Amino acid sequence: MENKMNSDDARRLVRHCMEDGFNEKNMAVIDEVFHVDYVRHAHPGQKSVSSLAEHKADLLARHKSFENARFTIQDIVADGDMVAVRFLFSGTHAGEFMGVPATGRKVERATAAFFRVRDGKIAEGYIVSDAYGLLKQLTD
Repeated sequence: MENKMNSDDARRLVRHCMEDGFNEKNMAVIDEVFHVDYVRHAHPGQKSVSSLAEHKADLLARHKSFENARFTIQDIVADGDMVAVRFLFSGTHAGEFMGVPATGRKVERATAAFFRVRDGKIAEGYIVSDAYGLLKQLTD
């Protein structure tokens, strides 16, 4: 039987993942909150992933490319098993990203993500971000 989370718990789970996992580079939190078969769907120009291992590798690569990489949550809402979060990604470009060598520039990218929670863990994500705006910050 599927274990349903209420909206408050689902919202807390996503906040925990972003603030205590990504922002703190704590992969133990990422392991704790995501299903091993996690799938992240991204729009063209962004990277989709089809497993937790791929997702973790991508998160670590972002930390390598951006010093002080952070997610700053602006809005977070939940309805049943779906959590929507609007956030800013920020950091200092310290390593190659999207084919662009390190520039030392501070960047910020607006992002919206929708996460589906299943059995108390994040099972699926849909990500929409301003990849063009980020690339422009790196190359202008």
